[in-house]
Amino acid sequence: MMSQRKRWSLAVVFVLATVQFAWCYFWITRPYVNTLEYELGLERMPFQGRCLMILPMKLANSSTVMHWISAPISKASHFWFPRTVHPEVMMQALINVICLLVTGWMTTQIYKASSQRKLLTALVYPLVLAACAATYVLHTVQNFRFIYDLPSLAFFSTAMWLIYMRKHWGWFMALFVVATINRETTLLLLPLYIIDAAFIDGKLRWQKLVQVKSLRVVVPLATYWVAWQAFIRFWYYGNTSEFYPRLDWNVKSLLVPQAWPQLLSACGYLLLFVVLMRKRIPDARLRSWLWMVPIWIVFMFSYGILVETRVFGELIPLVVCSTALITEELLVARVRSWGFMDIREARTRLRATVAKARARRRPVDDDRAVA
Repeated sequence: MMSQRKRWSLAVVFVLATVQFAWCYFWITRPYVNTLEYELGLERMPFQGRCLMILPMKLANSSTVMHWISAPISKASHFWFPRTVHPEVMMQALINVICLLVTGWMTTQIYKASSQRKLLTALVYPLVLAACAATYVLHTVQNFRFIYDLPSLAFFSTAMWLIYMRKHWGWFMALFVVATINRETTLLLLPLYIIDAAFIDGKLRWQKLVQVKSLRVVVPLATYWVAWQAFIRFWYYGNTSEFYPRLDWNVKSLLVPQAWPQLLSACGYLLLFVVLMRKRIPDARLRSWLWMVPIWIVFMFSYGILVETRVFGELIPLVVCSTALITEELLVARVRSWGFMDIREARTRLRATVAKARARRRPVDDDRAVA
């Protein structure tokens, strides 16, 4: 067990690493959405329709506190802050840090709940940051950032935690309502909810995919999703639009070899590893969740740009947890091949041996008592 002092030390390091990544993400990538037009409701669709972040951006510009904080930072050091730090920049940085902290914490909790040994708990959070860096920053082309991407990641990680921990369905519904305002990819949470609900007695029951228990949650949320999308398209009907299928773009990317390294960088180059090694995932529920991957690919192949690997960002919690579990199993298998065994297993075997020895002595003791 790790001491409390070491835990706090690691927590400080993780927070600093999160701040560093959030700041690098902000300065290295290029914004595709014009925040001023976004706040005014004049940005292109579908980007304008992802309007949850309008509120914090307007709040930042009207906040005296944010102006008071950002002014000295811009003047502090041109070396560290080569561009002017406006209030909305500070707000975006704060939101990004919070979202990354939430994602890392939720992913760690899912790993701890799904792992029997919890050997790699301390590595889950930095693995999340590494996967985020490869997914959102390390691009040769199309190195764009979108104001709603990291909030979407935080929403998805929280939703996965709610689903995995089997929390009350009301929490999931409330989160879905808010997260849909941020980004329409929440639609992909519904098949995940259905798959998890069909996981019964340690196995995915395909015949249970359609059941009243899950449909009473999924159907109202799907109805809300459709209604919200219709309302947003009506409200911003005068905006120019970039909402159209991307099939031809993605086919061309797959046919160009120089695009393959960037395509594989999704989820820190771990997505393919998890798919190939999925049978080594000891947690059958998480293994069943991997059916989300083909659903996700089909959806993004149609409406996303695959070389912008940020479209796979919301899969990071699942991929990182699966990677940690697979690695843990491989490590344990290697240790056992060297002639060692897990301490818990050794204790279990010892207790079983003692119990058998006691059971053998009981008939003898009973005979003596009769005599």
